[in-house]
Amino acid sequence: MDSLIPGQKRCKRYSISLVKTNGYFAVDLSLNSYVCFADTPQKIYLRSLMRPLPLRILKQLSLLTFSIFLIGRCAAQTKSTDSIKLDYRKIYGHALQANIGPVFKLIQYDGTKKISPKDLQFIKNFKIRFAYATDQSNYLSERKSQIDPLMKIFRDYWRLSLKDTFNNYDTLFVKDAAKFLLGKGFLKKGQTATDDTIDVYMKKYVNALGYYNNGLGKTGRLYDLLVWRKQKDTVYQFSLQGEKINAPVVFMDDFITLGWEEYATLGENYPGGWTTTEAIYCVKSAYDLKSESFLVDLLAHEGRHFADKQLFPHLKSADLEYRAKLVQLSLLKSSVYETIDFFINESDHASYQNPHPFADYCVIRDLSKVFFKVDFEKDMSKWKNIPYGQINSAAEKLLQQNTEALKAKSGDVEQLIN
Repeated sequence: MDSLIPGQKRCKRYSISLVKTNGYFAVDLSLNSYVCFADTPQKIYLRSLMRPLPLRILKQLSLLTFSIFLIGRCAAQTKSTDSIKLDYRKIYGHALQANIGPVFKLIQYDGTKKISPKDLQFIKNFKIRFAYATDQSNYLSERKSQIDPLMKIFRDYWRLSLKDTFNNYDTLFVKDAAKFLLGKGFLKKGQTATDDTIDVYMKKYVNALGYYNNGLGKTGRLYDLLVWRKQKDTVYQFSLQGEKINAPVVFMDDFITLGWEEYATLGENYPGGWTTTEAIYCVKSAYDLKSESFLVDLLAHEGRHFADKQLFPHLKSADLEYRAKLVQLSLLKSSVYETIDFFINESDHASYQNPHPFADYCVIRDLSKVFFKVDFEKDMSKWKNIPYGQINSAAEKLLQQNTEALKAKSGDVEQLIN
């Protein structure tokens, strides 16, 4: 008899056990009696049975055979349904920090596992935009307008900056923008190209073509450009922590570009609005005007900016964002935990010059100390154990403390959080 398992010793009584050798399954019945299974448990055949087996052994063998069959089926099903799922929170988190390098690792896919059509399409679109020497996407063609040449300058600058965070391309961008405006007759030959001059003449160029724009400014560390075709003015009156605010609101619509955040996230994320000393600007298509998203995330948030620009005219962006985000958490109810989760995932304490991620970190850090006595709590299950009313109260108290600390400083205070 040929033994499946060399060195197997005889036993005085029958015993049943499952072993595997050379890629095969075998049921060891001792006394050199075996039932063999091929590499798939469904293909069962007998081998080297020396004598009839007792009924009790046959029953046990039948049960074991059926169990192995089920195990094999489960293993086969697990293998066939093995899949990957993209982590969009991490993907967009990196993109909104103007650093798409880590995204390539997050979207790695070798074709051996199942993947949803949505995820597969995202990988394809992301690579078309960022994986090659030049942008192969239809970003410019689907936004065709009279400002196409200016859009190309911004697109190329955004792409370089997003892919290479070790070098600063601001000087190159200003040079290209100045050359463009000079060629269009808006910048005079020999005139120094500064941020202020580029801002003035870029607005004139865009407005002359019948469009609206936000001028030359930075969102985070990158120069940005938002251009739209339609807008409507109105006024909102509301109260924030007892402070009455009358805020002019401009509803913008029909956008040509929503800036580098839209470009970096393939259209998923973009500014919902911003504030100047004159008004609050709102991307109308981004909001249900009766929702918390509009009334709190935009109106109250930007309303805080509107008031703070008058109270603390020199306060820098990260501090302004810290205060506005505390306003959100002092008012939100249905979406408070979702907002906390967003702040946690977007937070980055590395640079004060990247205002939103920096402020996100400081808000979560300060509330973590209040509720958990730790520097930074990431576990959302712990946050969800805290009633939203307590979060509202704590955020309002932190805002009050911040206001008092700012007022205690001189009128030209620029930074408080760190």
